[in-house]
Amino acid sequence: PKNTTPKKLDLFSFSYQTEFKNTSQEKASHELVETLVEEPEPFTGAFLSHFKEDTLVVQRQTIGYLKEASPKTQKATFVPLQMASLERRKTMEYIALRDAYLELYHKEATTYEPHDKEREILNTLYDAFVKRYGHLNTAENIKLIKTDSSGAEIPYLEQVRNGVYKKADIFVKPVAFSTKPIENLSPEEGLSACLSQLGKVDFSFLENATGQSTQELKDALQGKLFFNPLENTYEIGQKWLSGNVIAKIDTLNNFLSKNPQLTNNPEVINSLESLQKAVPTPIPFEELDFNLGERWIDSNIYSDFASHLFDTNVHVDYSSQTDDFSVECRQKNMHIWEKYAVKSDSRTYDGIALFKHALLNTCPEITKKIKIDDKEVRVRDMEAIQMANGKIDEIRNAFPQWLSEQSQVFRDKLSAQYNTMFNCFVRPTYDGGFQNFPGLDRHALGIEDLYPSQKDAIWMIKMNGGAICDHEVGAGKTLIMCCAAQEMKRLGLAHKPMIIGLKANVHEIAETYRRAYPFAKILYPGKEDFTPDKRKRIFGNIKNNDWDCVILTHDQFKMIPQSPEIQEQILQQELDDVEENLW
Repeated sequence: PKNTTPKKLDLFSFSYQTEFKNTSQEKASHELVETLVEEPEPFTGAFLSHFKEDTLVVQRQTIGYLKEASPKTQKATFVPLQMASLERRKTMEYIALRDAYLELYHKEATTYEPHDKEREILNTLYDAFVKRYGHLNTAENIKLIKTDSSGAEIPYLEQVRNGVYKKADIFVKPVAFSTKPIENLSPEEGLSACLSQLGKVDFSFLENATGQSTQELKDALQGKLFFNPLENTYEIGQKWLSGNVIAKIDTLNNFLSKNPQLTNNPEVINSLESLQKAVPTPIPFEELDFNLGERWIDSNIYSDFASHLFDTNVHVDYSSQTDDFSVECRQKNMHIWEKYAVKSDSRTYDGIALFKHALLNTCPEITKKIKIDDKEVRVRDMEAIQMANGKIDEIRNAFPQWLSEQSQVFRDKLSAQYNTMFNCFVRPTYDGGFQNFPGLDRHALGIEDLYPSQKDAIWMIKMNGGAICDHEVGAGKTLIMCCAAQEMKRLGLAHKPMIIGLKANVHEIAETYRRAYPFAKILYPGKEDFTPDKRKRIFGNIKNNDWDCVILTHDQFKMIPQSPEIQEQILQQELDDVEENLW
């Protein structure tokens, strides 16, 4: 590198925009030694995942910062800094500590595997730094951290309470994922964990989680687990016995007709019989409400009704592409021309035209001409419109009466069609009465046990990884949230459950959680903790520590920034949606 005129360089001479970056240039408190200064040059070291503009780095035993840093190209320009030997040594040890922490978190967050060797290195570097230069959150060290664009999270490696410094949980265990082994669970709990981890029923997983054999698990989960011969897999009852069960029965029967060797399989027989028992009770014809123009009714029925109504042959057809009806009659009569017709100044709407409006449940826009200030204008003909509405209502009201006069065979066929198409869906049911909720302090809550509805809702959340609990006020939704979060943490279904509440009741949620689980590790920041100066520390505490639950308000949650990767995914999805909608 070329030599330049000797001058003093200030380590804190460039500005930053994070919590620990100053908007104005900050001057170092120490004097720098005058010596020859290297010019900027390409950065040749390994481009780590956290490197960005103005990150402090070391190149050939020289400290500097990155400019024109590009994570995509893995290239940057190294701008050297000059400093006294003591400050240089301290900065190099800080950089090593920072890289060790950020690389450890990145590896564990992306691989979901513990990296104990890297954690040991982090502890060694931290202990050595603290021994020589004091804790990270001391004023002098914060002054150094402020100069590094990649150092915003470093102060959160320490928790400071009443002047006492404590290492964050990442020094002891991974905080990006749960390391708690999934074992010694009940069959039901194991099933919930299996679905959360794998998204399907896997007996190898269940055997490891419960310590029971496959046959023992099948016996214990009878009525909760069903064999699906169509996919050669097992499904939970909430999935197998819900949805369009009639269509499932038809599909399964067709499958068995082509695979007769399965018809005597006990598991297949049980699955089919359970589906048949789940079919809703058919609704009889007399309790159904039929409306003219319903799309599911065959258009031939409308043709027969129109032919009866007008006493002549009428053909009705429906186009699903345009969602429109066509009505044709080649031999019109007085019923069409007079009885079911409305005449206006401009035209006559005969019975065929009004019948189409009756099918669509609309009314024609009829106008007439009047003179205003010697000018002829066209206005709505309210009298003719009212007459048309009356004729249309007469046609529509005649349809259900005509249906009821048809043969019993006809009515049974129509009601069977309705039941097959609409009365075929079954909502999943969740029976959580078997749960015992380890660690729940019922005495502190002043209850003997949870309500059955609360247990069912918690089980639904555990099975689905989430749910909508649309319960009335006073039904215990707060305790549902607290117990569900703690159970998901206990079972490994969630690593850091978070409850988001309204400002008016978030304090009540936190207090309920503390009473329900007095030994739980809860993070509940108050209003004063979300000032701009403390907000970053809260986020750092969430990231670097292992919590049973984090409780925030909606406004506080909105302040958590999305990572650039997530923002890119969201924007890309929106672009894909726009492109798809263009076609």
